Amino acid sequence: MLRAVWLAGLVLIGCGQAAPPRLRVDHAAPPEELPPEELPPEELPPEEAPPEELPPEELPPEELPPEETPPNDGACTSDDLPTPNAGIIEPPGQDGCPAGMAQIGAQASCMDRWEAFLEERTAEGAVPFSPFADPTGRDVVARSAPDAVPQGYISGISAASACAAAGKRLCTDAEWTRACGGAADTIYPYGNTREPGVCNDARGVHPVVEYFGTGDSWIWSELGHPCINQQDDTVDVTGANAGCVDDSGRFFDLMGNLHEWIDDPAGTFRGGFYVDTQQNGPGCRYRTTAHNTAHRDYSTGFRCCADLDP
Repeated sequence: MLRAVWLAGLVLIGCGQAAPPRLRVDHAAPPEELPPEELPPEELPPEEAPPEELPPEELPPEELPPEETPPNDGACTSDDLPTPNAGIIEPPGQDGCPAGMAQIGAQASCMDRWEAFLEERTAEGAVPFSPFADPTGRDVVARSAPDAVPQGYISGISAASACAAAGKRLCTDAEWTRACGGAADTIYPYGNTREPGVCNDARGVHPVVEYFGTGDSWIWSELGHPCINQQDDTVDVTGANAGCVDDSGRFFDLMGNLHEWIDDPAGTFRGGFYVDTQQNGPGCRYRTTAHNTAHRDYSTGFRCCADLDP
């Protein structure tokens, strides 16, 4: 009884004021947890801390914003259409033939001594045309000279038009084969025994496979890509293969380098190209008839013929 009275007296402190109530703390209750998205960054668990942001100049290329993607370090793209034939001029013709041409044996006709390149006629005058571009629909003129990159990517239609613009025409089959085989009608321009590499005909890796880095079937729909012939060890400049010449020493690269369209409405090109001069016949006998005259790809080129004025 006395203990109860004593305890009760403890609740009265001077002036009759009640002591403040004692706070009850439940030590077993966990503190309220905030969801991670509401935690300040310094309290996030290590694995959820926001990553350190690098300045753009230190980001790896694959993480750069599109507008800051670096250039392709000089690799060829479909927009690359150089004009390496600027300044090249046809030399005078031989045997009374037009510039860049010579007489075919005793025939009354002339042939371009080298595979053709193109100039484009514009309002400002003639300008070089890229040998890696499709000339369809362009006002182009065929030219023939040494040390030029010959025109690939050309259809039989465009080749005929370019020859006509130069006052020439595509060669007949008889003219082309006579020039290639010479007076003795040899299998190759230099004789009857094949010598790989004398002409530009011995590239080991297919250039389309090399450029695209795969042998998948889709690459064969990309044969007009301008970068194919801009790779190393593809098309040679005209006259670079000194031994790839007929017995008269006048006509170069009739075998290999680029296929050459001839005058055939059904579509024929001759001579093979820098990968193959055997599949459709050896050397001067090589003849492709699988495409009509609208066909074009990186391997199709041409040269012109003309009638020899009496």
